[in-house]
Amino acid sequence: MEGSGVDEEGDNSAVAEPSSAGDNCPHQQIIDLFHEHLPTGVRVREWTPVRQQALRTRWREKPERQSLEWWAKFFTYVQASDFLTGRVKPSPGRKPFELRLDWLCKSENLVKVIEGCYEN
Repeated sequence: MEGSGVDEEGDNSAVAEPSSAGDNCPHQQIIDLFHEHLPTGVRVREWTPVRQQALRTRWREKPERQSLEWWAKFFTYVQASDFLTGRVKPSPGRKPFELRLDWLCKSENLVKVIEGCYEN
């Protein structure tokens, strides 16, 4: 399916080549880690330029974030949160929280997660 990030054989590759030669952020590998560690999260189907920029910015902000090991540990930490993984019964009239990688890549959300705002 053209433009959807899913090709005819069902490959779920959501990321095209990096937009610049200086972009060393391994987008697809981080997306793969997200899917691996957070299987209840919403699967990435399209990795838009805005989403790419948010992840690239988080990657570049701190040297420790410039490793796949950091992202794997981060996603493991997120997986322990009942709220972030939708295991908490929502308030009446509300849907359970649906975790998305682009939500985690927003600066304010990543900081709240790191600061423990969603721990059980």
